[in-house]
Amino acid sequence: MGFYPELIRSVFQAVDQDGKLRHRIVAVTSAAPKEGVSYLVNTLAKELATQTHKRVLAVDALALQNLSVAEPSQISRHCSETQIDNLLTLPVEAAGVGLMGPRGSSRFGDWLTDPKHRSACLKALRWNFDYVLIDCPSLTLSSEATTLAPAVDGVCIVVEAGRTRRGQIQRAQQIIESSGGNFLGFVLNRIRYPVPNWLYQRL
Repeated sequence: MGFYPELIRSVFQAVDQDGKLRHRIVAVTSAAPKEGVSYLVNTLAKELATQTHKRVLAVDALALQNLSVAEPSQISRHCSETQIDNLLTLPVEAAGVGLMGPRGSSRFGDWLTDPKHRSACLKALRWNFDYVLIDCPSLTLSSEATTLAPAVDGVCIVVEAGRTRRGQIQRAQQIIESSGGNFLGFVLNRIRYPVPNWLYQRL
């Protein structure tokens, strides 16, 4: 678990020239499907809440599409507490709070097409939480990450060791940067450390 404290220090506890936290809302996506984004978001959120003792929200990107900002202070009421102190989640079905129209829109704005509405939703999340981790689908399956990229503080891309190809990795970074996002870096997942035969004989 030594990896997570380092990630928290370098990304989430980084401050700007005014001493303010730089990366409070971070989207996490992957270069290809099934590379462990949800696992990383959930594990990192637990570590972040435990180590910083700050309010942390782990949320699926789909839930954000149904988020209403009619009453920003009420958002946390619809979040679910977890067994970890300070860590909450926002179920997809609870996000709209009964105010939704077609998928991706509410009577207060359209998440998919209205940047001002997205900005207002994220501002409401900042008001309620110290950190927000957004679980986004792979860049090859959905535009969620590129839609969010210009509005969040940064985007991390998960790549699976020994599986994701170099071209996919390079293209993923280009997609985030070309969409106006702040690319924070890659997170190498599922690293395998093969045990040499000579060591097996000593076990």
